[in-house]
Amino acid sequence: MLLFLVGEARAQRIRDKVKDHVGNELEGEDKEKRQKPAKTPPPATTPRQPTPRPAPTGPPDPNAKTVTFSLTGDDLAQATRPPDKDGLPRRLFAGYLALDLKLDGAYRGWLPQQYDLVDVDVGGYYTWSVALRGKFFKYVNLHRGYYESNALAAPRNHEASVAVKTGSYVPKAAWFLGVIGFPFLDVWEPVIRYEARSFDTTATPQAPVCIVNRDTNTSMDLGSCARTMQQLKVVSSFETLIVGVRYHREKDSGAVIRSSNEKTPPIIFGLGLLSYNKPYQVTVGGSTLPDVLFDARFQGAGLALASNIGGGINRLFLEGDVQVGAGRVKLANDLTLNELAPEDWLIGYVQGNLTAGFRWALIKGPPTIFLTPILTAGGASFHFINTKADAKDSADAPSLNWDFMWSGRMALEVAL
Repeated sequence: MLLFLVGEARAQRIRDKVKDHVGNELEGEDKEKRQKPAKTPPPATTPRQPTPRPAPTGPPDPNAKTVTFSLTGDDLAQATRPPDKDGLPRRLFAGYLALDLKLDGAYRGWLPQQYDLVDVDVGGYYTWSVALRGKFFKYVNLHRGYYESNALAAPRNHEASVAVKTGSYVPKAAWFLGVIGFPFLDVWEPVIRYEARSFDTTATPQAPVCIVNRDTNTSMDLGSCARTMQQLKVVSSFETLIVGVRYHREKDSGAVIRSSNEKTPPIIFGLGLLSYNKPYQVTVGGSTLPDVLFDARFQGAGLALASNIGGGINRLFLEGDVQVGAGRVKLANDLTLNELAPEDWLIGYVQGNLTAGFRWALIKGPPTIFLTPILTAGGASFHFINTKADAKDSADAPSLNWDFMWSGRMALEVAL
């Protein structure tokens, strides 16, 4: 009878183990916050009054030059508009059809979140890509259609994000991006932006770890879960969607390369959705639950923004996009981190990408051919948010997960 009671005391469900870990870490955040000393406001200061300037005396100087400012919009635009050097780009097609074809080679990297007892290898991939931009008459703008890979891999990966590695394999990477707009309004263009990307690498447990897949019953006893120290294959698969509008004051902004005279950059804003899968050990701040490795799914919905600055020909350009909103972390089909968190704690996320490059007219043509070096960086992060944080202090936001990606590439673009 005594042995039975001892066995019962040691048994613990996976669900309870995760809940205890999350609760203890977030309660610790609250205690640290309550122990912080109150901030003393700085002493009030009296603003210094400006010293009035003395009025000019004497007759006006007849030799003084007079400067006249003009507020006429057309004159200002004409004075500040950069010259269209050599009439570039020179295209094979004219009128309402224009295409830009791009081919490039790149080195892309994926830095996954690291864990205490599972070493995840940094992914590195030599890739090739093909992209197309196009203006199709007056009603469709293909701002970008893009595919990148190192082995003709699918950008959407439906396999488990973590599994025991069997045999040899070549790490794969794939990326797809599509941005299409419908410019039937004056300066407002409805836009749909979809992106899918997938990377895989390997991980090595430093101690026996229990792998929990999506169909695992998390009410099972953690002690009955099979452990492994074999090398693992891990996959991270991202998908993002933006449905919104693109605002641009230039009525004929188009989607292809052109001499840029814009003073106000375009901006896309709307609803953003995010979903990605990855192997995950529950981490709250800097504390990790080491016993279990989940095949987790991270999902979010919120506000999305995107814009680009510069561009044109023989100029630096910057492109960026970001999503911020509320998230959900699904550890298994019957368990989410949201339901285990203490009251007043929510999950938020931020995801974004930044691209910088320079477009140099290599051959004037027609067709004009450009050489374009490009650097990119981006990633995603999920975190807890304390909704009852004191307004005088910054809100607590212990990190749950992060992933970082980057690339360097050299592209040839052809204006058709």
